[in-house]
Order: sequence, then C-alpha cells, then structure tokens
Amino acid sequence: MRKIYCQNCDKQIETKHDLFTTQIFFMIQAYCKSCYFDKIKQVSSLAVSNTPLNGRYSNFLALMTFMGLIMVYFAEIQYIKMPLIIVLSIVLFMRVYSFVRFERHLLL
Repeated sequence: MRKIYCQNCDKQIETKHDLFTTQIFFMIQAYCKSCYFDKIKQVSSLAVSNTPLNGRYSNFLALMTFMGLIMVYFAEIQYIKMPLIIVLSIVLFMRVYSFVRFERHLLL
C-alpha cells in the first residue's frame, strides 16, 4: 500500500474518511480533513473546486456524467457530439483518477 500525505501539512492520511481530494486547475491534490476545512473549503473559484472529488456528491455526478455520455453518444446532432463527449469524459476521468491515485490505497 502506498502512503498518502496531505498536500498542505504533510501529515500522513490513513483512512478514507480523513482524505479529501480536490481539483486545483487540472491537478488533483489530497488534503487531510483539518486542512481541507481550514484552507480549501473557504475558497471557491474557477481554478479551485471546493467540492471534494471523493464525496457522495461527486459519485452522483460521475454516475450522471456516465449516463450523459451514453445519451450524447447516440445523439444525432453531429456538430455538438464530439465537444460534449470530450467535456463529459474529462469530468469522469477526474473522478476515476482521484480513486486510482489516492483512495484505493487507503483503508476504510
């Protein structure tokens, strides 16, 4: 198992409940619970997402994005099809990347 450290305080994160992954620009970074609520949760902009990528809301969005990808794939409007597929794929990829890079290495 790989060890995960907080991006802010360098404390080791040992459980999934203490891990919060966020998107800053297109980089996925891990934070412990205290650093997330102190630093990141207060900031919201285009560059910084204050919604964790590993929460219930993000899981719901990933499911809706996947269903949207399926619906767009069968759409008949060709000029909008590829841009929508690309954007929806990026959203889904960020959630999957968060899981593969951080969450799968931690205990419940």
